[in-house]
Amino acid sequence: MTRPAPLIPRDRAAALPAPDPAPAARWADLAADLTAADYTNRRIVEILGSDAAEALAREQIVPGRASVLDHFEAARAAEESPHPCAVLSGLYLLGLRVTAGQVDAALPRLGFSGLCELGLAFVEDGTVQPATDLRPYTTQRGGDSGPAEDADLWVLSDLGASRIDGSLPTDHVLGVGGASLTLAGTVHRRRVDRALDLGTGCGIQLFHLLDHAEHVVGTDVSQRALDFTRCNLLLNASGLGLDADRLDERVELRRGSLLEPVSADRFDLVVSNPPFVITPRSADPRYTYRDGGRPGDELMADLIRGVGEVLAPGGTVQMLGNWEIITDADWSVRPRTWVEDGDLHAWFLQRDEQTPAQYAETWLRDASGERDLTDYRRRYAEYLADFGSRDVTGVGFGLIWLRRGETDHVSPASDGAAGPWRRFEEVSHAVDQPLGPAIGGTAERALAVAEDPDAVLARPLVAAEDVTEERHQRFGASDPEVILARQGAGLRRVRPVSSAAAGLLGAADGEFAAGQLITAVTALLDDGDTDLEALTVSLRAEVLELYTEGFLTD
Repeated sequence: MTRPAPLIPRDRAAALPAPDPAPAARWADLAADLTAADYTNRRIVEILGSDAAEALAREQIVPGRASVLDHFEAARAAEESPHPCAVLSGLYLLGLRVTAGQVDAALPRLGFSGLCELGLAFVEDGTVQPATDLRPYTTQRGGDSGPAEDADLWVLSDLGASRIDGSLPTDHVLGVGGASLTLAGTVHRRRVDRALDLGTGCGIQLFHLLDHAEHVVGTDVSQRALDFTRCNLLLNASGLGLDADRLDERVELRRGSLLEPVSADRFDLVVSNPPFVITPRSADPRYTYRDGGRPGDELMADLIRGVGEVLAPGGTVQMLGNWEIITDADWSVRPRTWVEDGDLHAWFLQRDEQTPAQYAETWLRDASGERDLTDYRRRYAEYLADFGSRDVTGVGFGLIWLRRGETDHVSPASDGAAGPWRRFEEVSHAVDQPLGPAIGGTAERALAVAEDPDAVLARPLVAAEDVTEERHQRFGASDPEVILARQGAGLRRVRPVSSAAAGLLGAADGEFAAGQLITAVTALLDDGDTDLEALTVSLRAEVLELYTEGFLTD
């Protein structure tokens, strides 16, 4: 009977080599086998059940184990072979014992020996053990000339915490995590010639970039990560539209830190989930995939100050990041200093804020550091002492959007002249993913306003279809005391609006230009004592902000 496999000792896991990208034809065999096995998220949900599948997404394997064990028992009773997807799920996702014969049946082209040849499994004490994590990844591809379609891919990465006895090895290559999915859903997917994935890890962002970029460069300081990335490209070559024998025609992988490997290049789009985690300099161990190794948030500061040098005119950057909050100051104080002397348009969205204690707990737990209680407490104290040395009272996390001007230089604001557009916004409530369209739309409208607000107001604007109105007043009051405009999609902003703006939103049906509606609304509100000039200036500014945020659209 299939039963739980033993955990792999940390030292053994740390000694496992990255998979071997050399036998390209064998990766094609594996892809064909995985396709035939229907090793997909859909089939896994069918075998495990929705509750167990949701638990697995939270890295809880016990419910899934029970489901797969039931499946194996039912197959044995019926004198049938278990479904190949159940075998692969047991081996790679749930830590169950499977036999070499079961693997041969699940992967008839590659077989168990081929799996070992690629570096994805090994035998120890008569037990088949996974040497890597291998799981399905469903994404959408296409959409330029029609609806986007689901594509079933697979992701190789290092073994996760559920398979290792102890904390993660320091050179761990992370798989599909929450941050990766957040970034992938946030990127505005416009067609570009050249894109950069800075800190590619196992290559998740490359999968998405290849759908709308002609040529992609992926960089990482870890050669192990680049090896995983190349194997993932070979494994998914067919689904990604790549020629496995000529990967370099569309994808380049370069080793190096931050911008150093691409300092002579220019890109239309840069995406990055950089090693932004703030770690004490004395911390041991330090994790390659997340820890920048610099004091505080200096890695983020240096990256943002320098990334403009690799942008082509009109090029954009979308990344995740952390920033320190000093002595309870406004969260945007430090991010503002990173862009104030530059010439990039910039938009920072803070999505979360943690105390130093919460932050320490999050990242110690991330690497399973709590498994050694003595070491956990030591490292926890190091985090608190490190934050205390800089008077840090909080750490913000969020999304960063940057753009270079269409010309070679955008002058910073001075002497009242218009400079780059900058926005610092907190959005801590639930949002709709993918956010890419909302991010791209907001940025385009904001730049249009910054460039020529009169031209925007000269156009007919309409209230967006997802925007609704809320009015709040005390019982017995004749007029509303608060009027809210609420978005039902995208960033789901909710903002108070003036009665004048509410009237304009109600009349904005595309028949008249926004400037004409401003004139009409102010005239209606004139009671003889109204300062029409001040009202016009105020309403004009409010309408432009409503347009930027997407409450009003073209």
